[in-house]
Amino acid sequence: MTRTRRAAARAVAIGAWLALAAGCRDRGEQPKGDEQIDVGTIPRNVEVRLYVATDWAWNEEDALRVTVVNGTDQPLTGAKLNLFVGAPVDVRVDSAAANTDSAPRPEMMSSGEGTRVIFSIGTLAPGQSGEFAQAIRTPPAPRPPLSEERDTSTSFPVRAWVTAADQRELVTAQDTIRIRAGSDVVVGGCGGIKDVSVTRYGIGPVRLDMKASDVRTLCPEARDTAWRGQEGMPEKGLAVALAKHPVLLVLSNDRISRIVVDTAGLRTGAGVGVGATLADLRARYAVLCTGQGDGGVALWSPVAPGISFGLDTAATAEWSTRRLPPDSLPEQAKVTSMWVRKGDDTCPPAQQAR
Repeated sequence: MTRTRRAAARAVAIGAWLALAAGCRDRGEQPKGDEQIDVGTIPRNVEVRLYVATDWAWNEEDALRVTVVNGTDQPLTGAKLNLFVGAPVDVRVDSAAANTDSAPRPEMMSSGEGTRVIFSIGTLAPGQSGEFAQAIRTPPAPRPPLSEERDTSTSFPVRAWVTAADQRELVTAQDTIRIRAGSDVVVGGCGGIKDVSVTRYGIGPVRLDMKASDVRTLCPEARDTAWRGQEGMPEKGLAVALAKHPVLLVLSNDRISRIVVDTAGLRTGAGVGVGATLADLRARYAVLCTGQGDGGVALWSPVAPGISFGLDTAATAEWSTRRLPPDSLPEQAKVTSMWVRKGDDTCPPAQQAR
C-alpha cells in the first residue's frame, strides 16, 4: 500500500486453520503422552485476507488489497473473489490488479449502496495464494455549515468473499475504511479543491440533490444562470468552477438534478473526460449503451452508473429510428460533454457492445 510507511494495515483472515484442539475433538480421540499428531489430518480450508489501511483521509487515493490462500489439498478452480466497497467511495474502474498479467478484466456492479468488483481467481494449486488490489478514492470532506442532508460519514464498509464455481460462498472477510480525525484539512469547497473525479454522486463536494443554498455556502462565487432547454422550456441553474474547471449545475425544485461538464479537464475515475474518443470509452468500459441527449448521441455504461457522455456525432433520423448500437458509431467520435444524473443505467440487449 502507498501508506504502509505511515501505518500498518489491518489483516482480517476468515477460514484460517482450525485450532489443534478442535481438530483432535473432530477425530474423537485425544493424543496421549508423546504421541505425534499427523498435521496432514487436520482439516484445512480456503482463506481470504483483507488489508485495509488505518489512516485514511478525505479525498485520498489508495489501494485495498486481498490475498486468497488455497489451504485445501485440492486445486481451487473456477472461483471468484468479490470485493464490495460502500458508497460514496469512488472505485477506480481500470485500476484493479491480479496476480497474473493475463487475468481477465474484473467485472463491476454498482448500486446506491456501493460498488462490487468481481475478480476471476483462475486456478490455485493446494497451498498457493493469489494477490489482488483495487484502487479507490475517498470522497472530499463536507464543509459546514450545510443543511441536515449530509451524504458522507466518517466510515465506509468493505467486504471480501470468495465464491466457488457453483456460486457457493466459501469464505468472507470484512473491515471498515475509517477517516482519521483532523484529515479535513483537504476539505473541498469550490475554491480549495485541487483534484476531484466525476462520479455518479457528483463532483467533489458538489452532489446530486444538494440544495442550491448549500452550493452557495460551498461556492460563494457561484452565479445564477437561466436558459431554454431543448424543448423550449425555461431552465435555471448555477455556474461554478470546480478545481478551476467550469461546471453547470442544473436545478429542479431548488436542488441539483444534473451536473454538466462541457470543457476538458475533469475526468471520471477511469480517466475519461471531454475530448476522449469513442475508442477510449470502449477500452475502459466493458459495456456501452446508446441513446439521445441534448439533440445528439449519448453513451453510458452500467460499469459507471450515473454518468452520460455526449458525442460530437449527430443523432440522424436513421439512427433515431433504428436505435443503432455503439459499434455503428465511428471510433474517432469525441466526447463533447459529460453529465451526472439519476436514472436507469441498464442497456437493452440490442444496445450492448463489448
